[in-house]
Amino acid sequence: MNERRWTVRTPVNLDVEVLNQDGELAICKALDIGLGGVFLKINRGEIFPDSSVELIFLLGTSTHRIKHKIKARVVRMSEQGMGLMFRDFDATAFRSLQEVLRYKDVRKILKAR
Repeated sequence: MNERRWTVRTPVNLDVEVLNQDGELAICKALDIGLGGVFLKINRGEIFPDSSVELIFLLGTSTHRIKHKIKARVVRMSEQGMGLMFRDFDATAFRSLQEVLRYKDVRKILKAR
């Protein structure tokens, strides 16, 4: 398969809620993320190809969760999950994405100790 990414993706294991256009919520895991998009492990049929969604990244512990919302569009589906491209990228979304990426780096440092 020919990948057409314009940014590097980094492996992660983050909880994500996906809110579709009908207001239905699916819970899944982000497997990799970059400035351009994310790959989610999610059951087929919960979200459809080419649909627009809102991703809600859940950072922190179960007792203290911080939510970061970013709009995205499904661009690829596979047996392993789906690839989404971030859209409507404003300053708030960019800061949220920076926090998600920073959180991933902090978790990696803490695990190494």
